[in-house]
Amino acid sequence: MENQKILADYDRQFSWHNYNISQTNEKALFVNILADLCSLIEEPTHSKGRKPTKTRDVIFSIVMQQYLNTSSRRVQSDLKLFKEANFIDSEIPFNTLLDHLERPELKYILKELIEISSLPLKQIELDFAIDSTGFGTSRYKTFFNMKHMGEGKWKQYRKCHAVCGIKSNIITSVDITEGYVNDQTQFIPLAEDTARNFKIRDFCADKGYLSSHNFRLIKELGGQAFIPFKKNTSGNSSDNERSYFRSAFRFFKQNKESYMKHYHKRSNIESAFSMIKRRFGNNVKCKKETSQDNEILAKVLAHNLCVLAQELFLNNISLDFNFHTKRYIARN
Repeated sequence: MENQKILADYDRQFSWHNYNISQTNEKALFVNILADLCSLIEEPTHSKGRKPTKTRDVIFSIVMQQYLNTSSRRVQSDLKLFKEANFIDSEIPFNTLLDHLERPELKYILKELIEISSLPLKQIELDFAIDSTGFGTSRYKTFFNMKHMGEGKWKQYRKCHAVCGIKSNIITSVDITEGYVNDQTQFIPLAEDTARNFKIRDFCADKGYLSSHNFRLIKELGGQAFIPFKKNTSGNSSDNERSYFRSAFRFFKQNKESYMKHYHKRSNIESAFSMIKRRFGNNVKCKKETSQDNEILAKVLAHNLCVLAQELFLNNISLDFNFHTKRYIARN
């Protein structure tokens, strides 16, 4: 009942006046929210030699670069101002910033920060959607593949798999893979990552995720999967694995309009990807895969912080990350 009241209030409270205030103050809010979030990062112990650049400064600089949608060289003047304002302890040179993007451990830190940044909307988000989108790179397949394997001149890309809340388009779980990885492989880990910190009611996906195992998983996580069925689907199998699949198929056949109304919430993940790409670019500039993954994750985190800046005015959410971190359930 409490969640229903919160959701009802959410639907009623949209205000263009508050939205305009959030947008005109977004940049200042973004910097402060990012600094608060980065303050949660624990620095590794250091005993000998020159002290390394703090990880929180690296994350702050990388995410600000994506938010400003500029190069590592052009962001230098902004980083100087942020250092003078005590948001960071050190101004990172552009070539050093690019070196930091190659650190593989940043991928896990960024993914965790993305999950923590979604927690202020825990009481609002009950329905979720999953999908993937590609980010272009500057790399192509090798000459050998083009000449001898008949693959042609094909540009390589990285694929971002994500789950978003359908009310605000906040990203609740994410992973980055090679561009040709099947979407099905990411359904289970991303759904389980979302379920660690959110209560799931509806979980929407397109036909690419149609699987009896996916229906069973979401049911076991406390929700209901809404995935459109193919024309040749019969739902006649009698094994236990497909019992939830048969139940969903029966509901689809008897209440198709209602079923599709739930399913069409899936369009919000497309909206979330569009928001990320329009604001922060649909290509990555780095050449190494680790750097590309970190670059994409920084875009996703920047998107989440923009959502929080908006929801702060629209729904008066709490941005006490110390409070939310204590209730955050991390990966094993």
